[in-house]
Amino acid sequence: MNVAQFITGLVLIVLSAGLYFASRSRKAHAGQLNQAEALNLQQSAQGRLYGKFQGTIVADQQLTTPYSARPAVTWSAHLERGTEKPDDDGSTTEWDTVWSQSANVPFRLKGAGELWFDERGGLPTLDAPSTFDQNIHDATNPIIAPYVTASRGLLSRLNKPNFHAVETSFALGSQAFFIGPVEVVNGFWVARRGEGKEYSVLTWKSEQQVRSRMSRAATIWWLLSLVAFAAGVLAILVSFS
Repeated sequence: MNVAQFITGLVLIVLSAGLYFASRSRKAHAGQLNQAEALNLQQSAQGRLYGKFQGTIVADQQLTTPYSARPAVTWSAHLERGTEKPDDDGSTTEWDTVWSQSANVPFRLKGAGELWFDERGGLPTLDAPSTFDQNIHDATNPIIAPYVTASRGLLSRLNKPNFHAVETSFALGSQAFFIGPVEVVNGFWVARRGEGKEYSVLTWKSEQQVRSRMSRAATIWWLLSLVAFAAGVLAILVSFS
C-alpha cells in the first residue's frame, strides 16, 4: 500500500466534507433571506424580530479612513507583507499581516424607520465596499515605511519591499442592506449579531446581489465537494494497487 496516496485520499475526503457543509450553510442563509420579511421600523413593537431592511447610512459624527483618508462611519484595514520563499517550482510568496485595525462610530440605517448600529450592543458582520486596495513596493511610502526601515542590510536594499494594503468602509449617505435580528433598546431599534445559525450582516450589496452570490457559492462549493470526494476515493483505491 502506498501510504502517501492513502493519506492524500483521506485528506481529500475530509476536505470534501468541509466543502459540503459550507455549501449547506450558504443554502441555509439563502433560505433565511428568502423567508425574512421586510421590516417596517416606523411601527411600534417590542422584543426581538428577524428581517431585512434597506436604507441610507446617516450619523452624527464621522471618522477618517487610514489609507484613502475618506470620511466614514466604520472602516476596517490591514497591511500584509509578502516574503518570497523558495520551493520546487522556483519560489512562492507567503503573506503575513503586520498591521490590522478597525473603528466605527454609532450610525443608523434610515429607510422605513431607523435602525441603529452600535458596537456596544454587538455589531453584526459588516460587509463594506473596498475603498483602498494597493500593492506597495516603494520603501518611502508612509504606509509601509515603519515596516521596512528596520531592515538596512545589502539584501534588503537590493530587493524591493512587497506589501499589500486593503481598506473597506461605509460612508455617510451610502445605501446599504441589512438582514438579521433587531430589538428595541430604550425606544430605539438596534441591529444585533446573529445567534446560533442566524444570518446577520450589513452589506453594500443589494438584496438581489446577496441572493445571487449565496446561490452561486453554494453551487460551486457543492461541486467542489463532489470533485474532492471522487479524487479522494480514487487516491485511496490507487494506493492499494
